[in-house]
Amino acid sequence: MLPLLACAAEVSGGPPGSGTAGSGGTTGTAGTTGAAGSGGSSATAGTTGAAGSAATAGTTGSAGTTGSSGTTGTAGRGGTTGTAGTTGTAGRGGTTGSAGTTGSGGAGGGPVNLNGRKALLVVDNTGSLDDGETILKLTLENKGMIVTLAPGTGPATLATGQNVVLVSSGVGSGDFVPVFKDVPVPMIVFGNSAYQNLGWISSSSGKGTVNSTTLVSLVDTNSPLVSDLMTGVGFKMILDSRSTSLYWGTPTAAGIRAASIMGQPTQAVSFAYEKNAALMTGTAAARRVGFGVKVDSIQDLTIEGFKLLMAAIEWTAGS
Repeated sequence: MLPLLACAAEVSGGPPGSGTAGSGGTTGTAGTTGAAGSGGSSATAGTTGAAGSAATAGTTGSAGTTGSSGTTGTAGRGGTTGTAGTTGTAGRGGTTGSAGTTGSGGAGGGPVNLNGRKALLVVDNTGSLDDGETILKLTLENKGMIVTLAPGTGPATLATGQNVVLVSSGVGSGDFVPVFKDVPVPMIVFGNSAYQNLGWISSSSGKGTVNSTTLVSLVDTNSPLVSDLMTGVGFKMILDSRSTSLYWGTPTAAGIRAASIMGQPTQAVSFAYEKNAALMTGTAAARRVGFGVKVDSIQDLTIEGFKLLMAAIEWTAGS
């Protein structure tokens, strides 16, 4: 039996592997299984001995001590975050300027500056002006306007660059209407002989005359064409010292009736059409004004009549 015991001693397994501390620790090598005992005929028993050694399973070498993990390097410190820049103070919005007052807006809106404005005065004879045409020309020039004379026959290109075209009552409608009717420049026509040809009234029954002593009154009091005249009060357009006529016309529904024969609002002695307003035929190419006095009566206008005339000039030339 001694040989069997010796065999058993040998299968007890080698000494525990001494794991070297490494990175992760190397596992100790398992003990070498003892060699089978040399027992000749007891070889079978020796085999049994092997079973015994399985019982002890040879001492499994102790797992090598797990090496300490390498010291994790200290994380680098991020750079210090810069302090956020101070937000600039919001700028203050500029103060909105007050809207400029429109010179010609509303009754009593104040005179319009006509200095440097250009007027084309259409007359029957540029070489021989009558007294009224001369006074009208001087009146425009006293307002600082540059006046150019033109015959009724044109050409229409004379109106190019002008701020207003004024047609004397002495010019035949058959001359100037075909030439100047549709020029895209504001226009004032004196008297009423050309109203129908211009398309401003429906027919010859849409115009007429009254004695200059007849009172007139305002109709459209919201129009700048009425100047600063009082509403609801009758006044004369021509001085009593002059015996002449007033000329009226009945414009379309799109027309602006500034002043009419008192008690007859459709019989307008001062009326107008805004640009693109509907006429009896077509539309107005620019502002149009019918002023119901003959040019030779301008020197005889009352204060009220002169205010209506200047309001018409400012509304056209100043636009």
